[in-house]
Amino acid sequence: MFSEIKWRFNFAIISSLLLILLSAFQWSLVEIITVFLMMPLSGAVWLFFIVCMISSLTCLLKFKDIGRKSITPIGIQVIAFLLVIYVPFTMLWLKGDYILNKEQRAVVVAQVLNGELKPNVEYNSSLIHLSDDYSGLSRGGNDIIIESHEGLTYVFFFTFRGILDNYSGYLYVPEGGSAEMYSDLNEADMTEIKHIENNWYLVSHH
Repeated sequence: MFSEIKWRFNFAIISSLLLILLSAFQWSLVEIITVFLMMPLSGAVWLFFIVCMISSLTCLLKFKDIGRKSITPIGIQVIAFLLVIYVPFTMLWLKGDYILNKEQRAVVVAQVLNGELKPNVEYNSSLIHLSDDYSGLSRGGNDIIIESHEGLTYVFFFTFRGILDNYSGYLYVPEGGSAEMYSDLNEADMTEIKHIENNWYLVSHH
């Protein structure tokens, strides 16, 4: 059907799929290849998409010969671009992650509060490295952070463990506590705090 513009049509589909998959699974990819490799990978995918978009535009020169078929490659890429821009893939991933792991995170918090789980990382007295029984609850190594403020215990699970003080994750805040008490979340201009439900917040610092 698209024999006249076959290779450009195929590249339009491939580049669009790559861009959508990159956006939909970027946090899982960061976990696998680290943030340092994620940046060049993202740049390469976007560059490939742009080059393919330019080639798709050349198909319009064949409009007189093949009609509306010439619009298909660029149409596919425009749809892909709009999906990436307007579909909140990150928020959908975060919401799914919270729902799927809610019960297990609650179990971990209970074990921390009753003293069953204690810091076990030599170089940091606030870190607990979770066992394989709780794999996937905290990104970037499956470590959680424990902090105590005014006699109350806070538990933090990473969704993104970035460089230096860049991070995001789910924070358990005990009754009578405040999310702003945890670490550096009192820096309003560099912090985002979103209440999810009783005792739980989605927080980020950048």
